[in-house]
Amino acid sequence: MSDRKQKPTRWFYLAAILMPFFACVGTGVFVQQRMPNLPGALDAVGIDNLTQVVVPGSEEISFPKAGAYAVYYEYRSAINGVKYVRNEFPPRLNCQLKSKATGKDVEMTRNYIEGNIYSTQNEDRAGVHIMSITIDKPGVHLFSCQFPKDSTSPKLVLAVGPNIIWEFFNLALKPISAVFFGGLMFFCVSGISVLLAGIVAFKRRQRNAEDDTASHTTGDVPKP
Repeated sequence: MSDRKQKPTRWFYLAAILMPFFACVGTGVFVQQRMPNLPGALDAVGIDNLTQVVVPGSEEISFPKAGAYAVYYEYRSAINGVKYVRNEFPPRLNCQLKSKATGKDVEMTRNYIEGNIYSTQNEDRAGVHIMSITIDKPGVHLFSCQFPKDSTSPKLVLAVGPNIIWEFFNLALKPISAVFFGGLMFFCVSGISVLLAGIVAFKRRQRNAEDDTASHTTGDVPKP
């Protein structure tokens, strides 16, 4: 019985060719499933989803999911036909956010970010980030704000809702990460495909060389 190894068939070449094709299809499905649903995702982080609150005052606000939210000081605003135009620098405020379900206060971090602003195209509304909120349990919360006892100021407007900068960052990160990991998967499978084709070609060449050597050796032996 011969112990010589069989030569790899050409079907391995077909497998090497098909691997990148299926990897390409898989990459496309992977990226498509992880892409945000635009423009719906953009609408979800727009200023229309911010709840406006006239201060001093209070308002019930529903937080639909856990995550990062923010409070904005709208130095230009309009509510029910009433326009508010105030100084761009936010005044001192004492604000509180309390869960209606548990009665517990939710911490609000003061972090006025001068460059973190938004405005509508007609400039009827313009706001700046003044506080950050992290909601652990979604639900209805009571938001209230008052001026300190030693200060007076005309009424102004705050807006509470999605942390627009954070949401846009997440929105941009999802397609970028999907494309990166999808591309990485495609190149890894393609690399394996090239390696497989190279190994098959090498094995077939090696086996052909062995066959040629055996053929020449057999031809040199004189017949009896």
